[in-house]
Amino acid sequence: MLVRHFSLFTLCFTSIVLLSACGDDNVGTQASILGRWELTKGFRNKKETETLSGVYFQFGSDGKMQTNLPLGAEIPTDYELKKNEIHQKSPQAVTYVIQSLTDSTLVLTMEMRGMTFEMQLTKAPPPEEPIPQDSLTQPADTDSLSE
Repeated sequence: MLVRHFSLFTLCFTSIVLLSACGDDNVGTQASILGRWELTKGFRNKKETETLSGVYFQFGSDGKMQTNLPLGAEIPTDYELKKNEIHQKSPQAVTYVIQSLTDSTLVLTMEMRGMTFEMQLTKAPPPEEPIPQDSLTQPADTDSLSE
């Protein structure tokens, strides 16, 4: 009887662990892709190409993305993340497949006009906050030093 209860407990516990592991990975991926990504290498049909030189992607937490790929105007566009795919919701809809993602690198592939493109991107550092102009020109308070 004790073995039967132990087996039942083990089965229930394992099921709970496995089901929780099947949670929505989009939340983690969504947070990981936020920011600006810049091309380090581009491939067309598995051959390195310079035609993608200068390509960037900018993903915002507001569900908007921007890229300078020649797929339309360089304006913020809605995007949706589904598992390992980024769906760009523009007049010419594009699907990018996330091949790999770390905190500093992103590899995307896409199909366009019968060709496969691979883009190896590096995360750009966030822009620095500008120093307020008046803090640079104000003289130090010398009265408080002499007291």
